[in-house]
Amino acid sequence: MGKNGGRGRKKWNRKRKAEEGAAKEGKERTNAAGYKDGQDYAAAKTSNPKFEAYYSLVGLHDTRYDDGTFVPCATDAEKHAERDLFMSTLRATLPASFRVDRSLDPTIQNTILEELQEYVGKEMEVEIELPRRSEAIGGKKTCIEQGVEIAKEEGDKDQNNGDYNSGEAQFVKTTLAPAKPIPFISHNGVTLGFQLSVDRRTLRRNASLEPLHSFLKIHTDCGHITRQETVSMIPPVVLNAKEGMSVLDMCAAPGSKTCQLLEVVGGFTSKTEFEPHGYVVANDADPKRAYMLVNQLKRMNSPSVYVTSCDGQFFPILDDKFVRGTEKEGMFDRVLCDVPCSGDGTVRKNPGIWKNWNQLGSLALHPLQLSIALRGARLTHVGGYMVYSTCSMNPMENESVVAELLRITDGSLVLEDPRERMEGLVARPGWSTWRVLREGKNRTRKAMKDWQKKNNKKMQQKRKEWEAKRAKGECPEPQERSTDENGVEEQEKFTPSPYETIPYVPPETWDEEALSERTTSLGFVEYKKYEEVEDEWRRRVRKSCFPPTEEEAKRFELHKCLRSLPQDMDTGGFFVTLFKKVKPLSKDATERMAAMARESRGGVEVDADDKKEDTKDKKDQSVTEGDGDGDAVMSDSPAAEEKKNDEKTAVEEPVVKKAPTGKVGQHKHRADLGNEDFIPSDPSIWPSIFEQYGLPPTFPKEQFMVRSTGDAKVIYFITKSIKEELIDHGIQNRVTVINSGLKGFERCSIQEKNARYRVNQEAIQYVVPYMTKRLISAEMDDFYACIKDGFLNLDNFSESFQKSVRELEPGSFVVTLKGYEKDVAKKMYLSMWRRPNCINCFVAKVEMEGLISKMRAIGYVAKVQETEEKDNGAATSTA
Repeated sequence: MGKNGGRGRKKWNRKRKAEEGAAKEGKERTNAAGYKDGQDYAAAKTSNPKFEAYYSLVGLHDTRYDDGTFVPCATDAEKHAERDLFMSTLRATLPASFRVDRSLDPTIQNTILEELQEYVGKEMEVEIELPRRSEAIGGKKTCIEQGVEIAKEEGDKDQNNGDYNSGEAQFVKTTLAPAKPIPFISHNGVTLGFQLSVDRRTLRRNASLEPLHSFLKIHTDCGHITRQETVSMIPPVVLNAKEGMSVLDMCAAPGSKTCQLLEVVGGFTSKTEFEPHGYVVANDADPKRAYMLVNQLKRMNSPSVYVTSCDGQFFPILDDKFVRGTEKEGMFDRVLCDVPCSGDGTVRKNPGIWKNWNQLGSLALHPLQLSIALRGARLTHVGGYMVYSTCSMNPMENESVVAELLRITDGSLVLEDPRERMEGLVARPGWSTWRVLREGKNRTRKAMKDWQKKNNKKMQQKRKEWEAKRAKGECPEPQERSTDENGVEEQEKFTPSPYETIPYVPPETWDEEALSERTTSLGFVEYKKYEEVEDEWRRRVRKSCFPPTEEEAKRFELHKCLRSLPQDMDTGGFFVTLFKKVKPLSKDATERMAAMARESRGGVEVDADDKKEDTKDKKDQSVTEGDGDGDAVMSDSPAAEEKKNDEKTAVEEPVVKKAPTGKVGQHKHRADLGNEDFIPSDPSIWPSIFEQYGLPPTFPKEQFMVRSTGDAKVIYFITKSIKEELIDHGIQNRVTVINSGLKGFERCSIQEKNARYRVNQEAIQYVVPYMTKRLISAEMDDFYACIKDGFLNLDNFSESFQKSVRELEPGSFVVTLKGYEKDVAKKMYLSMWRRPNCINCFVAKVEMEGLISKMRAIGYVAKVQETEEKDNGAATSTA
């Protein structure tokens, strides 16, 4: 580090800066893309020759949708039409979609659906502002061309005299079609999913759609609506979870699918229950993404979720050792493996994929996806279901993983077809055979970049200068190098292909030789069988990448997989498979699972449990000497191990290692995230809480836990199922815990005699049923008057409510809506604070809006409108 603050930095100099500034004068300023100020940015190229040639060869356009069924394309013209439909859909903007929470009370749910029909249930004529700069997909040029046609039809004048690069705002009138219902997103015969005819950007930025956008935003913040892509809703529906079940989401972030699962399993199985029995374990390898997941789940206000962070390949197996390998094997009723993928099905919302797509990425992800799916199968109960899904269209990430998973498990898993119970779903059958290709090293993005850098205008000019010098004998001839420093022959240099044009020109004929010739020219290498793969490529192109034999194909029934292409439902691309676990995994399968996980971490044993630190020979033992789960490395039987522990508990302690997080090596830098476990609360804090709120002895204080010792600031409510099935089984010793439960009590910042803890709004519905003190039942008017910020004067309430409040000592209390005191599901409760002459409502603004929506749904609309009209009238008279 130099004295100027860094290596190679020039010392700041006033004279030099002045000279540089003077040199810049007179030059026209340009933006990052090289365009002058006021000019438009270049639109992203919505074409990739390798992408288009690859999918043409592997057969993505060989079938078409005809009258409710998929039929083979019989002619080249039909394949051309199918390809054109596919590409035009990818280049169009992705429609926004959303769904209404199925766990809502039917009265509230119906009210939201009725309000929704006013916005999206009919055609709307709106004036849309055009984007001022070209967008990656569906940009300004396209929008203006469409807008000009509309303007001419209406007799409008030309906009800016045809100058569409102007910085001024431009508008066009257009008609939006009604929202399309998504039939397979329904509950009790009521459709809850909808797909709009506009994209998210248009919805967010145009004033004409502001009422609809505000409606969606308010209800999204309240947790009543979730904005989610249509195909992203498919995996939870396919999984078919039920109330009261245990579900694992192995790669959960950002959390829309987790919310969808939580709506189902986190519900109440009966009206007499005070807490739900089902739960969702939401896991993600990246702790920071897991925290983002927590923010998404806060809208749900459900205690039935347990957020963890660990590499999905190493998610701990907590079931008892004596049930492993038996019909009682497994931990969860349902498992969702929405694995990391190349994501080329999301190109409509991630336009960067057009530029960065390559086949090597799919091949690299294949073993990781297989390892996570195999772990998920082990964690599934016998008789339970697992869903494997990706947002990729590549068979290397889809059917090849499914086929290898069925091959390894050898009859423990079978495929099931969910199409019959998913009305309105358009999904193509899975492939039973496919081609295996890779890109050469000379065709990687880096090689192409290097070639472009060496052949730009500047370098070509320099090359000419050097050639001239060589001709005059002023410089030596270049040395020819055929090998690198290790004596290995250098790879073939990058040479451009005649088919590498933007936009890509499709072949005139769909003959196999013509298609294959194109991919070869673009740098692809195809293998017919695994034995053809070169030794140096066998870690990338694995045996599991190849299609099954004819006998295996009949047994696997890969046609039951779901392939959703963008043009089928005007969505993104997606792949979903439903597995049923019919028997426990074999010892060979569990050994393979452990070996694949170790390989991903460089062969290091990171999944060790009950391993003795001072016993060297046990460290060297393989997983096969234990129970075959890769979950413990042991040389003795469980009985002998238990006996040793009884004899030497004071001397030897088992070393329990947590599962790794993030990518290889990444977890070391994030050891400080989520390192506080849930522990029982200090018994000394409860007597004052019991006395203050009149809690009976049956109050489940063991379910109220803290994340620090001593006088904890927050006491969390944890459901009985999560505590008994996860926490008591030691999951916190094996994974990084991010969050769970809801805030039940919070230490008061305002000290009022014995009021050390106040009731928190998050988990108020799980405290109120037990309260006998400091609880006021209010009429509609008084309850509505409480839902406001700031200090609330008691004179604004009815006499009976004032009397009830004045009888309380200063401190925390709860207001319930009369008639809903025991209705935990509706949660018509308010956390309040009593002051000498006024009261405060300790409820977040977002939840206040949700409570007002609930009041409208139960018949308080007239009262709310009357109050608003009075407030508006008073404001007008004052003005």
